[in-house]
Amino acid sequence: MSRRFFASRDGQFTLMMVITTLPLVLAVGFAVDYSRYVSAEKHLQEVADSAALAVAGSPERSEAKLRKVADDFVSSNFAATRIEELRVASVTLKDDQVDVALEGRLPTTFMGIARYSSLDVKASSLAVRAVTGSVELALVLDNTWSMSEEDTSGVSKINSLKTAAGALVTELTSNAKADVRIGLVPYADYVNVGVKNRSEPWLSVPADYDVDPKPRVCQKKDVTTTPCLEYAAKYSCTTYIDGVPQNSTCGGQCVRTGTPYTEKKEVCSGGGGVTKYRWYGCVGSRMSGTTRLNDGSPSVTYPGYVETSQKCLNPIVPLTRDRGVLQSAISGMIINIGSYKPYTYIPAGLIWGVNLLSPPAPFKEASAYDVKNSSPRKAIVLMTDGENTLRFTSSNGRHAALSSTASTAATQLSQTNADTKAICDYAKSNKIEIFSVAFMVDNADAKAVLEYCATDADHYFDASDSRKLMAAFSGIARSLSLVRLAR
Repeated sequence: MSRRFFASRDGQFTLMMVITTLPLVLAVGFAVDYSRYVSAEKHLQEVADSAALAVAGSPERSEAKLRKVADDFVSSNFAATRIEELRVASVTLKDDQVDVALEGRLPTTFMGIARYSSLDVKASSLAVRAVTGSVELALVLDNTWSMSEEDTSGVSKINSLKTAAGALVTELTSNAKADVRIGLVPYADYVNVGVKNRSEPWLSVPADYDVDPKPRVCQKKDVTTTPCLEYAAKYSCTTYIDGVPQNSTCGGQCVRTGTPYTEKKEVCSGGGGVTKYRWYGCVGSRMSGTTRLNDGSPSVTYPGYVETSQKCLNPIVPLTRDRGVLQSAISGMIINIGSYKPYTYIPAGLIWGVNLLSPPAPFKEASAYDVKNSSPRKAIVLMTDGENTLRFTSSNGRHAALSSTASTAATQLSQTNADTKAICDYAKSNKIEIFSVAFMVDNADAKAVLEYCATDADHYFDASDSRKLMAAFSGIARSLSLVRLAR
């Protein structure tokens, strides 16, 4: 047959061979193009899956910005030799779901004979970001007077914090199937554990009492007076409360006195109204040994203080699944009560963050610790806008002002920072994750303490403005959430 084919001169045999071979060649060619199409479709699906995960893991929330995230990712990760004219057809954001659709074109080789010069290639992927499993989170948030300061946009720090913390709660509680419980510790110089807990065995609070005024008594007495002949000039100056500058008036003191003289004057004492001492929920630190630095030794009580007015802020919110309760507490955070403008004592807030996550009393809402910290996953968000400004007093558990002597104050501050680190070490020993957030902090020592407390570098956030604070809390939410493909 071969000899006859090559020896043929009339073309009949050649034509027959062409007619019988062409369908086979086309079939092979179509198979090659189809194989290329399947490969391109698989590649496009892989790109769509990765793009959806990238978008779902992004801190951005507007569809325009998420579209750019998708465009940038796709343009950097697809093989141009396999697909042409690839584009992001759509990015749809709904709650915590991100749907990404891609479209491209595959030029054909053999199918062009049948007038199919290219084939459309499409793929889509749905990614979901939500908390899964069980999470217990304590928000330990700075409510000191320094949070009254405003950023460059004119928004106060406390309002920025309310927005960021509220968004975090919303995001973490978006998955109704997840077991997420969150507690709130608004701290300043002291912590408020709530007046309803007064009779709890872990507290030691004196009884409320009244002091009646002494009878008003007036009598004539010899009073010696030293006249002031000259006063220093008064001038505008700046004083500081918890690091916040306050406009004030300085000067005016007596600089030259005259000759003292004595005269008879009526001097009165006593009188006035009843002085009432009440407990408003304010507690200090435990006084025995180092019990202030951990949640052990349950027999050692926390001291509560009866005062003539409230000297602590809003009460703690124990772990709860109720988003409404949390959002209300966050939006209601305050930084002062009348003339009471609190200073900063981070250990007070931090130890109560541990107490919220610890199964034993004071609060019992927490589950048992898991050595792998996965069921449940326990975490603390520690946020402050500055350094410690108070010290621990072992005689009564109070948090007092630092010494006016610079060297003594430095020693006292060093001990307060050491206490902060010790509580962080204790939390970590129980596998509690710590996310620390420095909000507009310009003190290197304060930042160093927060960096030390963070579980690792990825758990530390240095937020220099309100926008970065939002990004920090969003980053924490992403860390506690799982991004996965749903389609």
